[in-house]
Amino acid sequence: MRSLQSMVVEGLIKIIMRQADPTTYMEKRRKENASPYVLPVNSQKKYRIKKLSSYSLDTYMLKSASNPDKRQILFLPGGGYIEQPLLWHWRFLYQLSQKLNGTITVPIYPKAPNHQYKESFDKVLPIYKDLLTKTSPENIVIMGDSAGGGFALAFCQLLLKEGISQPGNIILLSPWLDIALRNPQIAPMIKMEPMLNLKLLRMAGKAYAGDTDTSDYLLSPINGPINGLGKISLFIGTHEFFLPDARKFKMLAKKQNVSINYFEYPKMNHVFPVLPIPEARLAMKQIINIIEGNQIT
Repeated sequence: MRSLQSMVVEGLIKIIMRQADPTTYMEKRRKENASPYVLPVNSQKKYRIKKLSSYSLDTYMLKSASNPDKRQILFLPGGGYIEQPLLWHWRFLYQLSQKLNGTITVPIYPKAPNHQYKESFDKVLPIYKDLLTKTSPENIVIMGDSAGGGFALAFCQLLLKEGISQPGNIILLSPWLDIALRNPQIAPMIKMEPMLNLKLLRMAGKAYAGDTDTSDYLLSPINGPINGLGKISLFIGTHEFFLPDARKFKMLAKKQNVSINYFEYPKMNHVFPVLPIPEARLAMKQIINIIEGNQIT
C-alpha cells in the first residue's frame, strides 16, 4: 500500500511544478547558473560535507568514518541539466554515507542553458580517473538520478569507447534515457506525472545538447552500448515520464543478454528514492545491498 507521506509529497510537487512557465523558468536558470553553485551552510554543517580543492570543477565529498577510501561513489545529481543539487540530494547522500563505508564524490557539473554536455563530460572524466588511483574499478560506483542518471549511463558508455575501466556498479535512479523524449508512450502519462513538465524538459534537453543531434548516445544513452558496461541497476516509478524508456531499456538489455537489476515501484513518482518518504527506505536498502554485493530483496 502506498504511504500517506508519498501522496502528500506528490501533491505538493504537483502544485509547485504545474505553476512553472517553461520559458520563464529557463531564463531564471540562465541567470542563476551564471554564478557558481553555493552549498547552503546549514546543509554543509548538518551533513558534514567537505568541498574539495583538488579538481578544476566544484566538487563536494561525504565520507564514512570507517575505511572510506576502499569504496568510492561518484554521484551525478539530477535536475534536468539546468538545476543545481537540491537539499533532498544532500539528505539522501548523507544517509547513504552513514550506512556504507566509503566516500561519495559529488561534482557540480556545468549546467544548461549556459553550458552544453561536452563541458560536463570533459570536467567529470578527470575526477573518475582520479578515483581509479584510489581503489580498484570494481569498488567504484557511478550513480545518478534523473538527468544525472542519464549522464551516469552515457558517461560509462564513453568510458567503454575510450577503453577506460568500468565501475563495478552503475546505479540509475529514474534516469533520463532519451533527452528528446521521443517515446510515443510518454504523452498519455501527462496527467499522471506530478513532477516533470514535458515542454520544459524538451527545452532543457535541447539547450544542453547545443548543436549536437539529440539521438547521440552521450545525450540519449538508450541509443548507446549496453554490453561491456559495469553492473547496471535501475530504479523507476510508474508515475513518471521516464517509465516507458526505462521499460524499453530493460527489454534492450534482455535482447542483448545483459542482466540488469530492475526495480519498478508502483505509484511512485520521479526520483522517489531521494525523497523523504517511507518507500525510499526500501530503495535505500536495495541500493546498499547492491553496492555491498549482498542478496537483493
